[in-house]
Amino acid sequence: KLHLRLISFKMPSSKSEEEFSLATMDQSQICYMGGAAIAGGLLGMVISFIVSCTLVEISVNAFFAVYFGVLFVIIASWMYYRVYTGEHPRPILLGSFSGIVMLAGILCFFLESEWVVNMSRGAKVPLYSVLGIAVTFALLFSIIDIVNYCYGSFGAAPGKALIETETQVLLIVGTATILGFLFGLIFGLMDVEDQPFENLRATLLKEEYICYPIGASISAAAAAINQYLREKNSLEYKYESLRKDDVLDDEDF
Repeated sequence: KLHLRLISFKMPSSKSEEEFSLATMDQSQICYMGGAAIAGGLLGMVISFIVSCTLVEISVNAFFAVYFGVLFVIIASWMYYRVYTGEHPRPILLGSFSGIVMLAGILCFFLESEWVVNMSRGAKVPLYSVLGIAVTFALLFSIIDIVNYCYGSFGAAPGKALIETETQVLLIVGTATILGFLFGLIFGLMDVEDQPFENLRATLLKEEYICYPIGASISAAAAAINQYLREKNSLEYKYESLRKDDVLDDEDF
């Protein structure tokens, strides 16, 4: 009985853990990475469209500016609650980004004020960059939180989240920052918000055509890297489970 148990739970050597890389991944793992990249690219294009439309609505419509301001404040408060009452890696970092979302919500209430309207195009670029980061981060945070909940509740391995390690969290935070900054930067440089109504649609389409490939490429790369980290983490998790299960108790003798 003891002999069979040791064979069933034979541990891989630590060398195998260290050698996990793209070169050692099997075909199914590579296919998962490819699928994740495709899904990430599509999600990046969707996020690009939503962020561009949101920035336009915030800029030209006072009602939507107040609406999104209230929404950002609520989302930021919810993020603060989740970060500081949960077990998220790097709570200070995520809390800081929650503060950016809160700042964006406050800025929304002043977008129609005279001092903002009279600002030059160059002066508005940082403002829209902050708004772009806030919108992208809030959107990604919400989507990933929903996906994690669904995956953990209904996935094949309940409790195993789609994003759970510190490295993965930093990857998502970095992706949201880069995407949001670029979307806001392009939006501000093209002066979409100050275009006449008859030219607004055409200018917005040009801005979206620029942002689509940016969102798709960065998101696809981030999704592929995240899937690689998931495969690596799953392997290490399996090793750890084997170590725990390999401890024999008195009843085995």
